[in-house]
Amino acid sequence: MIAIYIQTIPLGAKTKVPYRIMLFSEDFPQKFMEFPIRPEVTIPKKLYFLNGLDRLALLAAEAFCNVADELIDLFREQQLLFSEKEQFNLLKAQFRNIGYNFNLKPTILWPSGSKRSRNLEALEEAISAEYLPRSISFAEIFLKAMANVTSQQSEQLEDYKATHLKLQSYELSKYSRSPGVYFFLNAREEVIYVGKAKNIRKRLQSHFSNAEKQSNIDYSQVEDIAVEYTGNDIIAQLAESDNIKSLKPLYNSQQIKTPDPYIITLASTAKGIAKIKITRKEYEDSLPEKYFNRSSVVAALKDFCEENKLCRKHCALETVKGPCSNVTKRWLACVCAGGEGVEEYNKRFQIAFDAFRRKTTRKIYKLKGRNELEDAFVYELNGIYEGYGYIERSQPISNYNDILGHLVRQKNNYDTTRIVSSLAKLVREKDVLYV
Repeated sequence: MIAIYIQTIPLGAKTKVPYRIMLFSEDFPQKFMEFPIRPEVTIPKKLYFLNGLDRLALLAAEAFCNVADELIDLFREQQLLFSEKEQFNLLKAQFRNIGYNFNLKPTILWPSGSKRSRNLEALEEAISAEYLPRSISFAEIFLKAMANVTSQQSEQLEDYKATHLKLQSYELSKYSRSPGVYFFLNAREEVIYVGKAKNIRKRLQSHFSNAEKQSNIDYSQVEDIAVEYTGNDIIAQLAESDNIKSLKPLYNSQQIKTPDPYIITLASTAKGIAKIKITRKEYEDSLPEKYFNRSSVVAALKDFCEENKLCRKHCALETVKGPCSNVTKRWLACVCAGGEGVEEYNKRFQIAFDAFRRKTTRKIYKLKGRNELEDAFVYELNGIYEGYGYIERSQPISNYNDILGHLVRQKNNYDTTRIVSSLAKLVREKDVLYV
């Protein structure tokens, strides 16, 4: 279980602007995790002062989109606890703003009602007597109080289950403790839920040993369980995502929809300077690659810009009114400050862009296979996910054709981009092949 508390700055009578997300779980090494986030709207300096907040520190914090992937990984297959529905709606709105379908069914500690108001207000009043309401200390004490209340409720639920309920039982010992994807099927053999786990048996046991806890799954409809073992957690995540999007199971709420991709398009300024735009609407002259988070497309353009010594402002890397940082920080001549002629720059730009379009970089990540005789792999083309597969360890990989017959092609989307982006940290350099 993860308890979540979002601290906000009041802006007007009804608007609350999130600036910090605090998490608490007994499973975290330090119990608490803090995620400062840059306010998404302009806040008057006076409000920062009145609320005891460091304005410059918050303006330097990450945008929510940059911490969203880490939060998604933390929330995966966890019970999420909120003090009230408003807190859940605040987090849901943050995910919706970046195009992510955040439809988990949360546990709300104090549902709406007069009793809820008295309990919550009494707790907030008691803690604010000792700590500033918008401090980290206030959030930590508040989260601990939430966890204590939940623990008391859980004990009461266990007592009730022991005397009144007979849990549905399944023969789960036949399932391996390996990573994989599992499917819940109903009486008509329809897949009603898809999940993934690093340890299939342990995950299934957690489903059915706690079937009465708050969940969006109706376990009484589960007539059979199918499992596909993947050998590692990354491919389990990729297979889970693909099956959810294709099967659209009744009880899956996440990963059903995919937001529009980021697309690179060409344009020109009023002075006729060639420039690049990042858009979420596809045009005819856009690159065929589709990026599903802004950091991926920015990374690609950063390499393009630096390799060809182009204007950072006109490569969509900076939004400034005057010259770009090539001029202001690196003291270089640049077209945005008249340091290079427009015609000359446009010729260089077009040559560079044509080469950028023709560029082919193939990358293969080697992962643990399903047994000792095989390796798993994930394949990327120009930084875009193409699919995964399995290949015998005795078979050498020296070019793309070596994996072609083993590749399970998948569509790239927001969720696959999020999953594959973690490979750079997880896979050793010697297990990354460039072919």
